Amino acid sequence: MTRSYESAANSDPRVDFESTGVDQLVLSTPEDSSRSIDSTELTALLEALLLVTPEPAEIRDLAEAAAVSVTAVEQALSAMGGAGNRGWVVVRHGSTVHLASAPRFAHAVRRFLRLDRQARLSGASLETLALIAYRQPVTRAEIEALRGVDCSGVLATLHARGLIDVGGKLPTVGNPNQYVTSAEFLRQFGLTSLSDLPPLEEFHSQRLQQQESEAAGAHLMDSVVDSAASPN
Repeated sequence: MTRSYESAANSDPRVDFESTGVDQLVLSTPEDSSRSIDSTELTALLEALLLVTPEPAEIRDLAEAAAVSVTAVEQALSAMGGAGNRGWVVVRHGSTVHLASAPRFAHAVRRFLRLDRQARLSGASLETLALIAYRQPVTRAEIEALRGVDCSGVLATLHARGLIDVGGKLPTVGNPNQYVTSAEFLRQFGLTSLSDLPPLEEFHSQRLQQQESEAAGAHLMDSVVDSAASPN
């Protein structure tokens, strides 16, 4: 469908018909938005779109911009995520996606950006963040029941640093906030998705090994002390 010169002039009096061809006044048609695109070109297009967006992009918005199906975008993102020779990684958070620098280059990136001092989280913050990561969505009362201490200050700190979000409210008395980890959490910890979190069984195994090592060390120390105290 071609816009008439009259309608174009009414909508924008600055249109110069002598220098503007009719083809430039033709609106996109449904046929234009359903054009085919090969996988290599789609991957390049998604990279371009993700590079220009300042925030994580919705997958459906990427599909609309690329004029392809959501399934095609999902497949292209999976292929992009499997490319281990890139300087970036594809980070998925719910229905959104963005590009982040590869974790293996974190030291060089910090040096390049003059980030000499890396802010570290306190033990309480890390413990609270871990509880949220593995149990999300979780309320403040649930976190405090597990940790046994007030967590309001820690939650405020984590929220201020963009590591957690309010994912909703629990439909109970008071409608308490339910906390979830954010896309920034994934970026800061070098994760491409929550599925990259180590299994809890791994932590349990490591804890048992640590306890066994500590017990063996204590037993060895007792033996040394007993030997030293025994008369020759």
